[in-house]
Amino acid sequence: MIETSRSFHKLRGLLLESPMQIHHVMSVAKEMMLHGVNDREVFFFQQAAIVLLERAFSPCFHGHVEEESILKRLVSRIRRNPGIDPDEIAGEVAKLISCFSQQSASSVVLKSSQAEADRVRDLLLRIPGFEGGGTLGSGEISGWRCVAEMVEACILEQGRRQRRAEREWQRRRHQLQRMAQTLIQACERIHLPTEKLNKAIQSLDGAETLEDRLDTFVESLLSEARKLKIAIDDARIAMDRAEAAIEELNGLFRKADTQLMHSRDEELIDIFTGLGNRFALTEHRKRDPAGKKQVLLFVYFDEDTTVHPKIVRSEVLRVLGFIGRRIQKMQIGLPFHIGNETIVVILSRPFVHQEIDGAVREQILDRLKGAKGFPTHVNFGLAALSAVGFADEAVMLEEGRRLAKNSAMRGGRLLKVEKVVSDPL
Repeated sequence: MIETSRSFHKLRGLLLESPMQIHHVMSVAKEMMLHGVNDREVFFFQQAAIVLLERAFSPCFHGHVEEESILKRLVSRIRRNPGIDPDEIAGEVAKLISCFSQQSASSVVLKSSQAEADRVRDLLLRIPGFEGGGTLGSGEISGWRCVAEMVEACILEQGRRQRRAEREWQRRRHQLQRMAQTLIQACERIHLPTEKLNKAIQSLDGAETLEDRLDTFVESLLSEARKLKIAIDDARIAMDRAEAAIEELNGLFRKADTQLMHSRDEELIDIFTGLGNRFALTEHRKRDPAGKKQVLLFVYFDEDTTVHPKIVRSEVLRVLGFIGRRIQKMQIGLPFHIGNETIVVILSRPFVHQEIDGAVREQILDRLKGAKGFPTHVNFGLAALSAVGFADEAVMLEEGRRLAKNSAMRGGRLLKVEKVVSDPL
């Protein structure tokens, strides 16, 4: 039926042309009437023939009584005989068309229809915004076909413009939405309400005209942007005050941490290492008689500064505590932790006049470094400081620590210094 409808419109166009092309008309008519002959059970030919005769051919014979009468009798005949031969009907229709004069009354009808079509075309061209009519009317196409194509061209152009405008609006709407979402995120960071901005986004999809929607959206956006600027300025001032207060608190905390660290190092360091602290070292040195030679062995824990992450302080203290307790167990001397990464050993009397390097290095430090899992970037420095008396113990300890650091940088070679001070402790 779709093919029949297309052929029907094609036949109507051929019949409206002037002069009429009889051969083309007959070819289309025969094709339509012969189509569906094999399906006689549904009487397709009967329905198609009646539609063609009444709607396509009948207007052409308007004003010709004899031809109209023949056509009506032919339609009645088809209705009475559903199984009639299509060739017979096509032959009779061909006779009617061949004897039909082009100068008959139907030409008057065609001319009046042509004039009406031209009048409609002129009226269409007067409509503001009507597109494509001038070029279509000036070519070979004329009459109602020209009007139909003008209207179709205008509809297509309007559709293209509408789709183009819709795409442009969707692009602009997405940009406006992104702008509003940026403001919403900024409001959420400083805990400002965002209900009006959400309503402004919803207004972009409202039923109002585009101008009204944009005016409402821009007004809401500007109002919320002003509020956001004021809130941001207030928040910046509050942040500056808070940063100043935090900086002051951090200074107090750092001071308290420093005091706590010093207190822990000086009084409670034995909790972490199991060794005596700085005060215990002073007390043991005071017990030796004046003028007696003392040899202090400094062991320094050196870590490569280029290796990260650094070993935590608790692990360093744990290693130093292990070394000190091992020295004490071997009866080499009495170890003390004097802060940071250094321990001091007051050598026992049998080791004062002996080479202490081999006993400490080979039996303790080298075995520790060779243990599985011990960091390879750690080295130990050894320094021996001999003195009969020392007026300033802090200077002596600082010099011994410096020598131990130098020893670590030289691969752990033992460094010795002997000092004699007339003012004993």
